[in-house]
Amino acid sequence: MVSSRWLIVPRVPETVQDLLVDTARRLGILASAVLIVAMGLVFWRQLADFRDPFVPWREDAGLLLGTEWGRIWTLGAAGSILMPVLLLAASPAVWRGAVRRASWVLATGLALAMCAFPALTGHASGSENLGALLIPADTLHVLAAGSWIGGLLFVLVAEGVERRRGGRDGSLLAEIVPVFSPVALVAAGVLVATGTVASFVHVESVGALVSTAYGRLLLTKVALVLTVMVLGAVNWRRLTPQLLEAGDAAALRRNATRELVIAQLVIVVTALLVRTSPVAG
Repeated sequence: MVSSRWLIVPRVPETVQDLLVDTARRLGILASAVLIVAMGLVFWRQLADFRDPFVPWREDAGLLLGTEWGRIWTLGAAGSILMPVLLLAASPAVWRGAVRRASWVLATGLALAMCAFPALTGHASGSENLGALLIPADTLHVLAAGSWIGGLLFVLVAEGVERRRGGRDGSLLAEIVPVFSPVALVAAGVLVATGTVASFVHVESVGALVSTAYGRLLLTKVALVLTVMVLGAVNWRRLTPQLLEAGDAAALRRNATRELVIAQLVIVVTALLVRTSPVAG
């Protein structure tokens, strides 16, 4: 949610900025809690694959301290725990002024660093000759996905909060969506570019797209991403002008919800891709 905090909030009227900052902070805390659980599950799976099954579990501490994989996981775990602490400190009920802003700045830096974690523990780190290309590309891929999907969730949740507080239907959407659309467009472009780079490296041939499990999952992901992009284009080109001209927010809200749901399916397929060897049949 830090991208929404800096890319969206400063560009909307000041009358709604406090609401949006608080929404971003609360969603960030929730996302941090989910991240901790998810990282714990992924760590357990990777540890089971990585460790020597004939070595007692009590000796696995050496993997954390004596290997690059372990050191990255230690830093990642520390970062996932620190993130909600920083976002809690950004609450106006805890700190005000410069300290509150500093908490957001630190949380933003930490979030950017955490975007590199999947690349450093996944397929990109295993590509010895192309790691210098794939790790930055995968990091940008995660950042773009978070900015787009997380930003869309932020928009919908903030609009729901505003309506529950008695705001006029669609008024907040009319303020946020024109600001969010350029962010989503740039993020989509980065996703396509970095995804193309990763596909070119990991898929050995066109035939591998249908002959390997990795290729088939990749095609599924591409189809879902294209669907999300089409829905986003409809929001941008047709439903946003309709909202601004006629004040009809219902159609945009429904279509954006569909976009968000399918985007979650993209994340599920991506999780399966990370678990799948690019060369296995």
